[in-house]
This record gives sequence, structure tokens and C-alpha cells, in this order.
Amino acid sequence: MSQDSEANKPGSRKGIGQVTTEPKSIKSEPPELTPQQQALRQAVITEFRSKKIKAFVAKQVKHINANRQVADGIRFLFDENGLPPANAPLEDIISERKKIESEIRWFEAMANEMRGRLVQIKEIEELALEMIENPPADE
Repeated sequence: MSQDSEANKPGSRKGIGQVTTEPKSIKSEPPELTPQQQALRQAVITEFRSKKIKAFVAKQVKHINANRQVADGIRFLFDENGLPPANAPLEDIISERKKIESEIRWFEAMANEMRGRLVQIKEIEELALEMIENPPADE
């Protein structure tokens, strides 16, 4: 039983790779890593973060799709030109316009962020492929 409890302690497992470090956070770079390993480590971290953002965006899109379904459900309240009835409060119309404009700005900001991350991932991918094709002479 004591062997099982020792094996479950963090940092007590046998190493399985060439790196003998066990970093406590992703912010600290282990000094024993070669430049190639550091680049690949950074690529994995970036990939993880991009997947996390992708999941967040997918969740937000579900909310927007739900809002779109609600909008389709109340479409019959508007005339054939998509105009509200003549007695609709102007405040409601203005607040709806502001809400839609803010959603558009949010999507544009997310798209710009995703484009930036895509450029970084492509650069890392190109460097990794270049390192695979041309291994360093000291190995």
C-alpha cells in the first residue's frame, strides 16, 4: 500500500523522456530543454490555448444560434419588409441595434485574435518541419 501512495505523489513517477524536468507551470521554461524542444513545447502550449479558445467560441456560437432561433420565432411580429409595428418603443429598437453592433464587434475581435494565433501556429509548424528536414549537426 505504501508503494501505491508513493507512486501517486506528484513528481515521484519515473521519467519517460529525455527531459529530466517537471515544470510546475507553463510560464517557466525548463533550462535543460534544447531550442528544438523549447519550440515544440511552445507549439504544444499554443495549440492547447487555441483549442481552449475554439471550445469557448463554439459555446458562444451555440448561444447565438439560440438567440437566432428566438428571433425566427418572433419574426411574425414584423411586416413583410422586416419593420416593427408603428407603435414599437424607440428605446427597444435602439437597444437591439446596440446589442447587435456589440456582438459584431466581439466577433471581429475574436476573428482577429484567431488570425494572429493561426499565424503563430503556422510559423511554429514551419520551423518544426524545417528542423525535422535539417537536423542540427551536433546530434
